[in-house]
Amino acid sequence: MAITLLIVVGAAVSLTALYVMATQASAQPALAGQNTAVGLADPSAETQVGGSSTPARTDWQLKTLDDLTDAEDLLDSLESSGYQDRELIVLGNSCFAVRWR
Repeated sequence: MAITLLIVVGAAVSLTALYVMATQASAQPALAGQNTAVGLADPSAETQVGGSSTPARTDWQLKTLDDLTDAEDLLDSLESSGYQDRELIVLGNSCFAVRWR
């Protein structure tokens, strides 16, 4: 009886571990639209200027980096250059995207 219980518990633990590993392997990197972006801009700067229907902003520029320290350095450099809109997006375990406009 004890051997049967041990086999059933072992099988349940094994199936649970396989399920967890399978779901983690199929996870996709999060996109900016999924609330992973760290916005560093003033929300009032998103308003339109002069009543025109075209936004006052230019297109986003993007650079991907493999090191968080490099991404932080780029964000600091952008801040000192006067860019108001900056975002850090985590793409994976060690891949980061920095966007600015």
